[in-house]
Amino acid sequence: MTTPESEIFLVDTVDTSGHAHTADYLVQVAVDSIQKCEKQFGCHVRSIVTDNASNVAKMRQNLEGREDVDLITYGCSAHLLNLLAKDLEIPNIKEQVVQVVKYFNNNHFAAASLKSNDGLRLTMPQEVRWNTMADCLESCIKNWPILMTICEENRDSADKIESSIASIVSNLGIKRSAEELLQRLKPIAVALDKVQRDNCTIADAVNIWKQLETDLPLETRDTKQKFKKRIQQALSAHHFLANVMHPSFRGQSLTDKEAESAVELAETQHEAIVPDLINLKAQSSPFPKNMFADNVIKSVVSQADCIHPEQFLLQNSY
Repeated sequence: MTTPESEIFLVDTVDTSGHAHTADYLVQVAVDSIQKCEKQFGCHVRSIVTDNASNVAKMRQNLEGREDVDLITYGCSAHLLNLLAKDLEIPNIKEQVVQVVKYFNNNHFAAASLKSNDGLRLTMPQEVRWNTMADCLESCIKNWPILMTICEENRDSADKIESSIASIVSNLGIKRSAEELLQRLKPIAVALDKVQRDNCTIADAVNIWKQLETDLPLETRDTKQKFKKRIQQALSAHHFLANVMHPSFRGQSLTDKEAESAVELAETQHEAIVPDLINLKAQSSPFPKNMFADNVIKSVVSQADCIHPEQFLLQNSY
């Protein structure tokens, strides 16, 4: 459980072995944990975030359709960004770069040669640390001229530098592909760092994904479609409504369709805030224009660190 103050509590763990992980079973697991959480802490659970496996996505859909719980559900943006990074991989490049990194880190002569040439230790990617593939590529590309020099100086000494490694390092096509892959992964790594911050809200997530769309080199139809799939999985009408109500964002990055979905959600599920939503957009009482000066907005968001800024703005209108 994560509170609005960004405090984190482990409420429950469940051994699911021996059970088929169907959406119906996972719904019951979630409901049981919600009830335990509310009973133990005297709180009201308002949202659930999960990974994005198909059975879990179906579980979220089923949860929102139940009458005994009142919450929103959404997929983890950090997990979706990791999936996007895998979507945009260039075939065989990661494997060959990792092969070089392993060799120069683990082979005594290669590691010593890299160090004596003022090279930096190469970063090995780790599956559980999602940004390490970008770090791996970056460290390898920075060291590439040194790696080429080492391989060239020892090209007649197969016992010092393996020919298969020298072949990869001397292949400029592989280097260019590694650079292209880094251009794709670096903006995703930046976005990942932002969405994994303790105080990141779903309103922030919208702008992070929108900025990523600008920063990513989506040059082909295939890459554009892959990005579109992930951003649609990540952002819902609830995200858009939170973004509209955020004092810094106010829905300025949303498309007309996204803004309409936010208003429609407010009208159907949160009728009480609709007048404030209209006044907020029009910058009319209780939201006069001078409230939206940069220094005021910064002050408001700073004071609202303990709660979501989009909640702070409405709470302070009464």
